[in-house]
Amino acid sequence: MPSAIARNPLGEQVYVQILQRIHRGSIPAGSRLRDVAIAAELGVSRTPVREALLRLAREGFLLAANGKGFRLAPLDPAELREIGTILAALEPLALDQSPPEPGPGRLDRLTDIVRRLEQTRGDLAGCIEIDDDFHRVLLEDCPNRRLVDLVSTLRRSIRRYLHHYLEQGGRVSLSSLQHSKIADALRKGDRAGARQLLERKWRRGMDEIESALR
Repeated sequence: MPSAIARNPLGEQVYVQILQRIHRGSIPAGSRLRDVAIAAELGVSRTPVREALLRLAREGFLLAANGKGFRLAPLDPAELREIGTILAALEPLALDQSPPEPGPGRLDRLTDIVRRLEQTRGDLAGCIEIDDDFHRVLLEDCPNRRLVDLVSTLRRSIRRYLHHYLEQGGRVSLSSLQHSKIADALRKGDRAGARQLLERKWRRGMDEIESALR
């Protein structure tokens, strides 16, 4: 029993390590991921690595082939479009279900996140993390935690697409304009306007990222 309890956090750490590499584009699409090599590199046994790879396969990041291990799934415009369409509907829904008045300090934190995004240049992974922070804080008051968790899971699925978009276009940062407009709308009490801006942000963003895949 003690060994089983200890293994679960280790499996989570291995999962996070591999997922971060996928998000950063450190693992080329189509590459094979070998549990033996990863275990040796991380200094762990094959068991937590295998658990992490299976989890990533269930989440759609990896393709599993019987007897042939795992490969990183290629970037797929159809997948991007499907996920983006869902998020363009679910994030505004979560905002709708949030209390009319933002929680204490949330607007100030959103403004601070926008400022950080404006000041971050050349750190692509950092920009994506800040963008995630914005969306997380934006929806943190939503009482429908299952909806928020689903949004969070789907956002993880598009991070590598966003990294590819920034890297391929030679961009040094994400635009903070839409983030700033959403925060301003909420500060003015215009949640309907913020909702519309959020949906537009997703739809326009998916168009731009998809164009980079071509």
